[in-house]
Amino acid sequence: MKNIDIIRSICDDIYSITGIKAVLYDADMNCIFGHPYSMCNFCRTVREDKENHEKCIRCDRAGFEKCRETGESVIYKCHMGLIESATPIIDNDVIVGFILFGQLLSEDSRDGIREIITNGKFSNKEKLFAQLEDIPSTEERVISASARLISMCASYVRLRNVLSRGQENISLSIGKYISENLSDPSLSVSSICRSFSISRGTLYNISTQAYGMGISRYIRKTRVKKAIALIESGEDTIYKIAEKVGICDPNYLTKLIKEETGLTPKKLQKKYRSGANDSQPKNSQKLLN
Repeated sequence: MKNIDIIRSICDDIYSITGIKAVLYDADMNCIFGHPYSMCNFCRTVREDKENHEKCIRCDRAGFEKCRETGESVIYKCHMGLIESATPIIDNDVIVGFILFGQLLSEDSRDGIREIITNGKFSNKEKLFAQLEDIPSTEERVISASARLISMCASYVRLRNVLSRGQENISLSIGKYISENLSDPSLSVSSICRSFSISRGTLYNISTQAYGMGISRYIRKTRVKKAIALIESGEDTIYKIAEKVGICDPNYLTKLIKEETGLTPKKLQKKYRSGANDSQPKNSQKLLN
């Protein structure tokens, strides 16, 4: 993240023009900057309760995740019934951040929120009722127009490179993700695209430039490399090794290892054994089946 003065200016300009208090988040949903008074008194009181505070955070994250799925702005109601909107900031098909605005009250929502307060677990309901009355109603057309304006601001943020997620950083993150999820058989092109909010084409380009091969092949080679390391350690059977590298069929793993090394797992382990320290107890390693 860079140019904090630009971020501050953007959030302040949004507030000056619309009266909306915008907050900027990075791709990992961490708050970078917001208007100094970005939370209204009503929401501040709601968040005094730990349980309701956690509900507020979950609402924000749900909005961000919806942005990841659609790649577009999302307007939704928080658990208290106020209107919020999340807009993704996209750079080269990759989400690099979000702009969130909210705490707006639609014209027909006030009675519903009163009911939520009445039936909910709040330590100071009278205070909430009073603070609710201080929130002005906002027309639906104004809410929609504001969301479009925020989308324009998101484009400006991207064009000014206020936020960036360079390809080198993305490839490192993807490599780490693959390593951490290697034992999961569902690890795939689709799961990586969902996790990083990128298209298959973008993922392919990142993979070929960073790893020198397509992403499917890279996952497969990473699994085989890990399997060979486990064989070298001599601590597991081929069945256990297959589980640890996310390959359900040990016979298929055997085939891949032979293609990579020219040896079956059993012969490969014997090779490692023959080069092991003679002082190592012979029964300390299990023979691969």
